Parts: sequence; C-alpha cells; structure tokens
Amino acid sequence: MRRLNDTKPDDRDDSGVATIFVILAMTAMLVGAALAIDVGGYVAAARSAQNSADATVLAVATDCALNGAPIADYARYRKAGQTITTPACGSGESTITVTKTVDGLLLAQSAGDVDRSATARWGTLSRANTVPLVIADCEFRAPATGTIVTLYLDDPKPQSGCSSLPGGFSQLDKSECSVPISANGTVAGVPGVGGLQNKILCLTNPPPAAALPRTVLIPIYSTSACKAIDCKGKGPYLILGFAALEVSGYSFNGNVYDGSLGKKCPDEKDRGKYCIRGKYVEWVSSLGTPGPSTDYGVTQVYLYS
Repeated sequence: MRRLNDTKPDDRDDSGVATIFVILAMTAMLVGAALAIDVGGYVAAARSAQNSADATVLAVATDCALNGAPIADYARYRKAGQTITTPACGSGESTITVTKTVDGLLLAQSAGDVDRSATARWGTLSRANTVPLVIADCEFRAPATGTIVTLYLDDPKPQSGCSSLPGGFSQLDKSECSVPISANGTVAGVPGVGGLQNKILCLTNPPPAAALPRTVLIPIYSTSACKAIDCKGKGPYLILGFAALEVSGYSFNGNVYDGSLGKKCPDEKDRGKYCIRGKYVEWVSSLGTPGPSTDYGVTQVYLYS
C-alpha cells in the first residue's frame, strides 16, 4: 500500500494556474483603466464647466456695468451640452452656474450632472496706472458718453465752471509713460510744458500715428481742492477718480497727429498751442484695483469667486 507522502513530485500537475492569475490581473487592470477614464472624464467636464462659468459671468457683469442689463444670449461662452442659470444684474454682483450632464462613461451610463458656479463684481477703480496727465473735474463736467472735447493747457477760456483755473489738463511727469494713481490721494504735478511730446508717445505707444484713436485712463482731480491751495500747474492734485478718453488727436505747439486736428489747435489764438482732443466713453477696465471713488464712467469688472 502506497503512502500519500510517497507521491513523486513529478506526478503533480500545476498547469493553468498562471493563466488564472493573468486573467484576474487583466480584469483588475481593465477595471482600473475604465475607472481612471471615467474619473478623468468627470474632472474634464467639471473643469470645462468652471471655465464656461468664469467667462460667462464676466461677460454678464460687463454688460450689466455698461448697459444695466444682460444681453439675450451668452451661448458663445459655453461648450456643447452646457446650460446656465438665467443671467441677472444684482447690486454690483452677478452669479452664473453652469450645468453639464456627464455621460458616455465606461462603468456607468451617466455620472449625473456637474455644476460649477462663478461670481463677478463690478464697481469703480480705486487705483490704476494711467497716462501722466490729469483733468479738472470742472472740465469733465460728467458729460454723456460720446461727448467730444478739446482740452487745452493753460486755457484762458476754460469750459464752464473752470474760470478760476488756468487750463483743462496738467502733466504729472516728463518722462514716464504711466504713473500709479490712487483715488482720494494726491499726486504732484510738473509745471510748464516740457516733455508733453512724451505724453503723446505714451498715448500712441507704439508711436505710429495709426495707433490713434486710443482709449486711455486719465485721472480726474478736484477743482475745489486745487483752488484752496492755488495748485495750478504744479499740484499737488487731489484725485477723485478716473475717466476714459478716446484720444483722436493732439497738437503740442506744432507736434501734430492729424487725426482730428490740424497742425494747430482749433482755437490756438484764444486758448493756447497745447491741446488734446477726444471723446469721453464708458469703459470697462481690466487693469487696476477696484474700490470706492467718484464714478466717471470707468468700471472695473473682476471675478470674486
């Protein structure tokens, strides 16, 4: 009688065991790959929804700031299959939620909806880099958008309300193309007309004349504060806020860009040889720091959350 432990090793048959392990391993790998693809698809859909929410709410906020109401359709800011909540202008704030159904997955027919929201705010600018010029608030006179103005340096016949001030604008620096300005703060002026040509090189940067018309930020200073210290031509100027001027031409004592002006200012004989012409426009700025200041038609739109 043969004992069990007498079985010879050569008599054992392990064939097929490796195949079972390979099949199990391949199954696990396929499930893992499918899971990774599903998770990746969901993450991609979420990222796309967030991008669409950011772009849409910035567009809504811009329209609210400029027109007081959203437009009818923001489809161009969305991807296929995405829907948005009804755009609305709140009190300086708007929120948009983008929804996308995530389907076509491997392990499940659908992962449900992905929702992503974004909030944008808008308001005045408290700080910005501007061209190195300032305009008196009495010259600005809060005109309607599109009002065309010609501003003169050392103007003996300024616009209504500026009769005690010599001039509609002053320069802040003779060399720099932009200066940091804070609303409700003061900034020093530079007397005289030296370096004014550099200001126009700033306005037409790059310098070719074809760069005009160009919209630039210009700080507005307080007429009454200027009168109190007799600041004319030298400052310091108390800055109230920022306006946008679409500069179309200038003439600085014969240095001319013939966009809307000839070689001389329109009223050179009576009002001076140094002038800037353009129109005030409502403008949404992507630069600067939002915060309280006097509203001269320039709005900062920014993502809040």
